[in-house]
Amino acid sequence: MMLMKYWVINHSWESFRRTKEYCGFDNLPDQERINIDDKIIYYGQGLVFGIFEATEHCYNEFRKWERNYPHQVKLKPIVIAKGGLMAKPLQDKIQAQKAQGGSSNLVELSENEFNQIKEAIETGKKELQFT
Repeated sequence: MMLMKYWVINHSWESFRRTKEYCGFDNLPDQERINIDDKIIYYGQGLVFGIFEATEHCYNEFRKWERNYPHQVKLKPIVIAKGGLMAKPLQDKIQAQKAQGGSSNLVELSENEFNQIKEAIETGKKELQFT
């Protein structure tokens, strides 16, 4: 049995607005890092939009993004952040990974980080602070 992982997917508000049922990548390795049942923090432009669960890998099912992201993961919503959750700590984490040559679209989180984000959304906080 694989351990569940927690991810931040960094996409635009426009991508999120077009569909909350898919996230997509232009390369297969990013898609393959996500396992079914992994938890996804959908993030972009400084805000967390919501938390989702990965339910299935698919190829090119959703085609209404501005760019082509053929390697897709179907998502099931867990909780949506009403109005978004300001998340500077996630922006910093993404920038640090990118500076080390890693992906700026997919960043792994610890279970503790995930739980803090989930709690911040569920309690209606407007800004994320990691403790």
